[in-house]
Amino acid sequence: MITDWLAQAGPIGLAAAVMLLPGLAIGTGLRLRGLMLWAAAPAVSVGLLALLAVVFPFLGIRWGLVGVGIAVVVVAVAVHLIAFAVTRRIAPHPTEARRRGTGLLVGGLLVGAGLNAARLMTYVGTPAAISQTNDAVFHLNALRWVAETGSASSFDLSGLIGGTSFYPAAWHAVASLVAWDNAQIPVAANAVALVIAAVVWPLGIALLARVVSRGDALVTAFAAALSAGLLAFPQLMFEWGVLYPYAVSLAVVPAAVALTITAMRLGMAARGPRRLAVVAGPGAAALLAVAATTLAQPSTVLVWGATVMLWLTSALLGRRRRSAGASRVGPLLGIVVGWAGVAVVWAALAYLAGHVLWRSYRSPVGAVADVLLNSYSLLPPALGMSALLIVGIVVLLRRRSIRWLIMGWAGVSVLYIVSVATDLPVIKRALTGPWYGDSFRLAAVVPLFVVPLAAVGLAVVVRAVTSRRHRWAVLPRSVVSPLAIAVVAAVGAVGIIVAPVILLRVAADTDEQSRYALNARSYLSADEDALLRQLPDLVPEGALIIANPSTGAALAYVLGERDVIPRTWSPPQSSAWDVLAADLRDAGDDPAVCEALAAYGRPGYVLDFGIGGTGPGEYLMPGMTGFSGRPGFEEVAAEGDASLWRITACD
Repeated sequence: MITDWLAQAGPIGLAAAVMLLPGLAIGTGLRLRGLMLWAAAPAVSVGLLALLAVVFPFLGIRWGLVGVGIAVVVVAVAVHLIAFAVTRRIAPHPTEARRRGTGLLVGGLLVGAGLNAARLMTYVGTPAAISQTNDAVFHLNALRWVAETGSASSFDLSGLIGGTSFYPAAWHAVASLVAWDNAQIPVAANAVALVIAAVVWPLGIALLARVVSRGDALVTAFAAALSAGLLAFPQLMFEWGVLYPYAVSLAVVPAAVALTITAMRLGMAARGPRRLAVVAGPGAAALLAVAATTLAQPSTVLVWGATVMLWLTSALLGRRRRSAGASRVGPLLGIVVGWAGVAVVWAALAYLAGHVLWRSYRSPVGAVADVLLNSYSLLPPALGMSALLIVGIVVLLRRRSIRWLIMGWAGVSVLYIVSVATDLPVIKRALTGPWYGDSFRLAAVVPLFVVPLAAVGLAVVVRAVTSRRHRWAVLPRSVVSPLAIAVVAAVGAVGIIVAPVILLRVAADTDEQSRYALNARSYLSADEDALLRQLPDLVPEGALIIANPSTGAALAYVLGERDVIPRTWSPPQSSAWDVLAADLRDAGDDPAVCEALAAYGRPGYVLDFGIGGTGPGEYLMPGMTGFSGRPGFEEVAAEGDASLWRITACD
């Protein structure tokens, strides 16, 4: 398996370059340095690329590596010139202590990256594997749509399914730059996923831990190493869904939060004209990071906003306690206005999400146990992380300035409990509507708080066993700290070796295999996959195919490079489609069928992948199967039970 991934070093390297280089170019101009520069780079890159994707259609520029590269250079040069005019702050020379901390951090990042990468690669299998899930159909087809239309704008992407509404397309803007041809689209999706899991997330959570702990080197390095400690993120998002946009959006949230807090801290501490100079760098990077989350999956803006407000509330209340008189009113006003803004966005997203809420599948007691054992969404318990989490919570309860992090963990835990343990529609929609009441999406938010808290817990343990006040302190901290990271690496590696593929449990059902595995039980069977890849030789270019999309046949657009109706997993909502779903095979006898076909551009071919199903995201369409012996249909090709037919009834 590893050789397959090594053979795709080019796409993986390109994915890393696309997600890092624009941010590094902008970040250096913003005077960011060290971990802040590297952790901010993916968030800045995604935000910049998503914004450029929106602007390009208005300028008549096609979306592609050349055009984007030139635009990034232009923006970077402009940022450097503006930053030079605003501030010429010189980065401090690293001290010996800082160099030691850097070495420990690099070790932690390597451990986190390695474990996250190993887990993802093991689950996916080969770099060209396709997630056998409904959402993968839309996302992969959307990458081909970008290549065809030359636009990755969030205002154009819904054109894939004939829409004109806004659809957050930041992930598609990034992944489309990695897929230099249609054949590379599945590889590009997996390469971007690998970079998100192994690079973006460990860097971001390490930066958040550093900012939260005010530069604690142990907490920072341990957070990087523990970034692979929970399956809930990033791994879960590449199994469930598959939720590519949500994954990239949530992966950049730690950096967005850290940059925002840094900018606010500097602004509160500075006075006079100096304030703009010190705030400009992290502030501008934070704005691009927030743009990244918004244009990838808007619900994560709430995660960013609520987390920042928890910190700001703590900071302003602390300032209020130290103030007197009229100056005590300002902090309260800032808190009220900030939380009001979060509430407005929360209510708007809950309303826009509609009534699509996942049903409960846990008792309240079971949901609380999930929280305490870090076994969210029926994932295996993470007992080590839970123990470190408890230590971190106990320690931080005595530190007023960081208690807000515990409040964040408690808050998202409550949302998870509501999503899995209640079906009260008003409460569930009001609290969890922005995430569609989906416990998997909410579970993915938990590591944002658990990992820094667990890192604090591990740092406390290391300091306790190396304290000179204790007789058992045999080894110095400089030895125990790397040893702790080595233990994290060993435990993680053993876990992956013993259980290389953790199968999802959804309510009472458990997956039988990885959702990227292709066989007779998968969403798209091996025979169906083989037939789709033959379409360029079987169907003339420009011809239109129709099929039951919930059988996976809609992947004909990306795998077969032929247009198909519809291009996503769900069917159109119209009376014409209802006729086709029920009676297409009667086209030779029923003129109404040809009239219905005319409403969809008179497709000349139909894929028969069976009748469909009755599970979530599946539809029974008896009219789109059983064409053998029916007048008005000629068989073109077949692979096992999958077949392609030409529609002659309406010629």
